[in-house]
Amino acid sequence: MPGSFTLTPEQLGEFDRRGVLRLRGLLSADTVRRAREHVQHRLAHAGLWKDGAWSLGNIPRPQWPATGLKTSEVIGNKHPDVVALIQEPALLSAVDALLEGCAVDPRMSGWPQILFTLPNSDTWTVPTQWHVDQPRLASRRRVGVQLFTFLDTVEPRGGGTLLVAGSHRLLNEGRFIRSRELKPLLIVEAFFRELYSKRPVSVEERAHLLGMVGAVGDVALEVMELTGAPGDVYLTDLRVLHTGAPNTAEHPRVMATHRFVRADVVKELAQGYGWSEEGG
Repeated sequence: MPGSFTLTPEQLGEFDRRGVLRLRGLLSADTVRRAREHVQHRLAHAGLWKDGAWSLGNIPRPQWPATGLKTSEVIGNKHPDVVALIQEPALLSAVDALLEGCAVDPRMSGWPQILFTLPNSDTWTVPTQWHVDQPRLASRRRVGVQLFTFLDTVEPRGGGTLLVAGSHRLLNEGRFIRSRELKPLLIVEAFFRELYSKRPVSVEERAHLLGMVGAVGDVALEVMELTGAPGDVYLTDLRVLHTGAPNTAEHPRVMATHRFVRADVVKELAQGYGWSEEGG
């Protein structure tokens, strides 16, 4: 997996501390362009892209939390130009460093996924449905790294994923903890009571939670929004709490994501979930 790109000690330290690292322009413009053109080609068949521009006037507008279409069916994720996003040497070098040189299990990592959200709300909010994609392990090891990247510019309140930087450091207490078990354990802390609370009822009143900072013990926390330009990359620890968000922009959100799961934790994952390692 190694390549010519090298993370600095400061970047490695930031990832350990915050569980998220932004790398601007990491993916090449040509790779991103080809992936974007494939997505646009597929969306043209769905009537959403025409003559080099978005064509949204003749389709029903979804209402949050609906995103507008099933990307796996409309766009797909196995096209070579989409797969190429996760094959660039600079990205693989960064992932390799964050995984401490451990191999990636292709069965657990699967294919990259396009994240697509049509404009679906007039008001923006911080949702209450926070989750993680992988559990805490009894060994306390990092399960893997998730890539988020942009095929088109995603501006603030434009549907970008939200996450809680630093949250990966909580509840690593030497036991297997699934995503659904986290909320009752976290909500005892004031920071998470506010984050999970469904009051006030008005969604607009939750918008101020973006950028909220706090701490649990010595762990610093921050609610942040993933925004950026084509080719920008965020790498996150798979234990970081995150959630989808409304898109109040005039154009769709077009991002891609991929999970790199360490091969040396698969046995522990299998034991924790109670499925066979071979079935992964």
